[in-house]
Amino acid sequence: MKQKLFILTIGLLISFLSFGQEEKIYYDSDWKVCNKSNAEYYRLITIDENGKPLGKVKDYYISGKLQWEGYFSYVDKYDNSKDINEGLCIWYYENGRKSRESTMVKNLEEGLTTYWFENGNKAREVEYTKGKPNGSWVDYYESGKIYRKFEFYNGELASQFFTECDEFNTCQKVFHETFSTDLNPNEWPIVSSNKDFKTSIIKEKGLLMESKTENGFRETIRIPLSLENDFSIETITDFKSGSKNNGHGLMWGFKDWDNYYYFYISANGYFKIGAKTEGINLEFAKWTESKVINQNYERNLIKILRVKDKMYFSINGTVVHSEDFYSFKGNEIGFSFNSGKKEVLFENLIVKQDINDFLETSVNQSLNDNSAWKGNGTGFFIDKNGYIATNYHVVKEANEIEIEFIRNGIKQSYPAKVIQSDRQNDISIIKINSVEFSPFINLPYNFKTNISDKGSNIFALGYPMALSLMGTEIKFTDGKISSKTGIQGDITTYQISVPIQPGNSGGPLFDYDGNLIGITSSGVNRELDITENVNYAIKSSYLKNLVDVLDYKLSLPNDKLIANKTLTEKIKILSDYVVLIKIK
Repeated sequence: MKQKLFILTIGLLISFLSFGQEEKIYYDSDWKVCNKSNAEYYRLITIDENGKPLGKVKDYYISGKLQWEGYFSYVDKYDNSKDINEGLCIWYYENGRKSRESTMVKNLEEGLTTYWFENGNKAREVEYTKGKPNGSWVDYYESGKIYRKFEFYNGELASQFFTECDEFNTCQKVFHETFSTDLNPNEWPIVSSNKDFKTSIIKEKGLLMESKTENGFRETIRIPLSLENDFSIETITDFKSGSKNNGHGLMWGFKDWDNYYYFYISANGYFKIGAKTEGINLEFAKWTESKVINQNYERNLIKILRVKDKMYFSINGTVVHSEDFYSFKGNEIGFSFNSGKKEVLFENLIVKQDINDFLETSVNQSLNDNSAWKGNGTGFFIDKNGYIATNYHVVKEANEIEIEFIRNGIKQSYPAKVIQSDRQNDISIIKINSVEFSPFINLPYNFKTNISDKGSNIFALGYPMALSLMGTEIKFTDGKISSKTGIQGDITTYQISVPIQPGNSGGPLFDYDGNLIGITSSGVNRELDITENVNYAIKSSYLKNLVDVLDYKLSLPNDKLIANKTLTEKIKILSDYVVLIKIK
């Protein structure tokens, strides 16, 4: 009996070892399983009796250098396209430097994915949610300087513009319409039912405009430009049929049919440049023949370029005219026929404008790298144009301020500067200092200046210890007003039972109706060594006093619709208007 038991135990052990032993699998350059002689890579993996990989899996170059390491929830030994990655995965160049780092959830990227050049500098950083870009996408030059920056929301571009820079830190915001989809994301006013005019998007080809009348015809969309900075506008035209003696081309600065600019070419080799201002026709260049125009059914690239006080007009890369720059009154840009029955395809529309204050990211700076910042606090928007309230002690020693917040599900960061401070009451107002910031339509809370009652339910939103221990997700804490006065009867503050930590300072204090009643501050506790369950908030009326002395009149929030929302809904809505303040 003992002998039989011994034999059974040995058999089970052999069976276990046959599944638990490390295997080496060879792959060719396309990651197809192959024999050793044709291999470019190999994998070391241990698989259990259910086919599940055990522990970390490592792939190697055939030279023996590490190529990849990470974890799988499923592995197909013969078809790695069926593998499912889970957790942190790191790819390597053969020189030992990282080439990519991603966190995977069911084989989909989650959070920040980083790519590197072989020299060790970052090549790309992308924020993902469930495998879709959701947040910032930044491409770098091999020197480490920013090349392009996009903002995504759930896999789609979140803005008309992206940012593009050269290696000398000159940056432009870029609108790039290629008509790659017929879903019309840029909302061209497609004409389909008019008997005289018709437009249609032909996927991956362009916008087709057709006219059956001698009247003018346009297809424009709103693309805001600043009159302060240089810009360019270009398109490729493809004449298809109809009258060759009439013009088609770019239109910009369109406000109405009495105010616009144009640059036309004709299929028989002429161009015309002009404008209409307050209904008056201005001709900068009358119909002029040019040999650089590709005639008949050939494609032409037409472009306008503003450089300081001059405008340059080019066709197929050759400047055909220059003119003084004149300001325009509208922000509609697009395509136009001046007259004639014809059909023209506009293949794209590219608009670029210089921007002066785009923050350069250093060679080794990560999207989530907070190590360079010395401290943080909290603030909140008090005006739709980018004015933010916080504590004075948060920003008093700051040489540089950056604010970070979530808007439409996307993390946004901007530089800011101090506008006004009240040192005695520990209040400061700062303002976003960037032309890239788009004002809010409104702020969905009410600015209350009347004193709230003792015992009122209240809550705070903020970023306690965001750069060190607790992370950059906004935190909610709640409690009650313990007293309508502070230390030694101080009438400027409430005593509250809401937990407040360093980093919460400067955050908003709301009542349960969504009224702003104060600004939280951990500074008082730190100075007087008071226990953590006793905290204070500066009354909102003292913030109002500071607002009233500003040179600029702020429109303080007065929206009471949020009062009818549940507490969970209030927190979700208000969180978008609470900012993380980082200082150097």
